[in-house]
Amino acid sequence: MRSLVGPVPEPAERAGSALRRCGRGTLTFGADVSAIRPAAADTAARPNEGTTPVTADVRLAHHAPGTADVWVAVPMADAAMITRGVVHARLEVLDVIIGRVADGRCRRVVVVEGSAELPGIRAQRHVATHIAEELPDSVLLGVGGDVALVRLRADRIVLTDHDGVADIAPDDLATSGPDPFADLEGHWLEHLNDPRCRIVPRIAMRVCRCLPAQRPLLVGIDRAGVDLEFTDRDDTIHRQRLPFAEACTDVAELGTQIRLLAGGPRYPLDRAALRP
Repeated sequence: MRSLVGPVPEPAERAGSALRRCGRGTLTFGADVSAIRPAAADTAARPNEGTTPVTADVRLAHHAPGTADVWVAVPMADAAMITRGVVHARLEVLDVIIGRVADGRCRRVVVVEGSAELPGIRAQRHVATHIAEELPDSVLLGVGGDVALVRLRADRIVLTDHDGVADIAPDDLATSGPDPFADLEGHWLEHLNDPRCRIVPRIAMRVCRCLPAQRPLLVGIDRAGVDLEFTDRDDTIHRQRLPFAEACTDVAELGTQIRLLAGGPRYPLDRAALRP
């Protein structure tokens, strides 16, 4: 993973985290699947041009490290429509918040366009075993049965979030990776947004002169900082980025930086106080 530059992870890292969590997503392949198709895309690589697009629900997405390839798990019945080599496809992943009041709300969208292909069953199962080593998921047990693994070679990646819209080069995605806390973020948000936990209100005092009537929420945690959301007296929702003093590499460092944001000591008297 690249060294951190600035208070927010770079777009490629944010996109990688969203792909890993893959809260909700769809894979569309066939003709005219998107209005953002690269002008230089190879039309010869889209033999199904002119057919009716097919949209499949995504059950899992896995970015292959060191490449711009994304393996996508979809129902076998939908994947069977990829019958002639390579087709143009669009993957759309919604990165939703997990934990308490904000649960299920979308905070960013990642769109990956490129060429999709359906390997043979044996190849799919072989890939599934490698994915399971890094991303264990029960969905992988169905590969070769009711689940298919489609390989999507990215030509263009677009990230849309609170900071705006960013184009991500495939090479940047290949050399980046997800945030180290992408898998644990939901547990931390669930714990810290618990009404019995006083950490978030203390963090909110950094940006609010007095606490709003509606409890502030943490809607994002990564190695560089946290995203705080609060509602003012006019019922306007604000989102504030609060960077850590130092980028985190493990859970102990993450607990320390959250504690410091809340105005606490570097080393807690009760070491279990921030443990999700």
